[in-house]
Amino acid sequence: MNTGDNPKHSMNMKKNYLFLMTGFTVIMMLFAACKKDYYQDSGLAKGKFNGSVLDYLKSKPEYFSDVVKVIEITQMEDVFRKENITFFAPSNDCFDSTLRIVNSTLYLLGKDTISSYTQVPAQLWREMLTRYLFKGKYMLNDIPQIDPVQYKTYPGVFIRSYDGLPMNLGVVYHSDGGAQYVGYRQLQVSYTADISQPPMTWYAAPVASVNIEPDNGVVHVLVFRTHYFGFSPSEFFSRVVQYGLGK
Repeated sequence: MNTGDNPKHSMNMKKNYLFLMTGFTVIMMLFAACKKDYYQDSGLAKGKFNGSVLDYLKSKPEYFSDVVKVIEITQMEDVFRKENITFFAPSNDCFDSTLRIVNSTLYLLGKDTISSYTQVPAQLWREMLTRYLFKGKYMLNDIPQIDPVQYKTYPGVFIRSYDGLPMNLGVVYHSDGGAQYVGYRQLQVSYTADISQPPMTWYAAPVASVNIEPDNGVVHVLVFRTHYFGFSPSEFFSRVVQYGLGK
């Protein structure tokens, strides 16, 4: 007997198809919901961490071993361990990208290149590191919208970094299906040497994962593929020339 001609079999096939499509729809709805508050490549990283900000960074050496080295060189361990802070965490790749450019430029100029982080003066490391560090706790929902095109309407907010440098924090509301400001939200931190300049000229660092909560603050992890540690490799290079390198 041909089962394709069996009405009960056809009905069962339809039920199975509807069940699979319903499950697929639910999965896609959950995925779409996740995208609203998290960068699309990051997955869900929100949650509590039992330990300090420094403990969190040390728990993921594959991502943050370089920034831990810099924290130790600058002797800022107690800041990351005890103070209430917000930290935009740059990954190892961010350091690699900057040092690759800096070393290439130093080599072309016939100067010594950086082979060890301890060669770089602690003052320079601190100047760059504290651009990512803020006193107090700033969660995603604490930060206003920014739109570089409609900057007067949506300017984000300028907040002074740990060492007093004005940095812009803002949340970009992406478009969805052509509808403006209804897509996923993406936090970013931006640096500019001149805050009077338009935001199109700023160095913006988008965030991959938001609202990771250690005991003493919050960590937002930067998108590592598109960011250079210090925001500007050319500025990092000029500081290396200014301060000089140790042995």
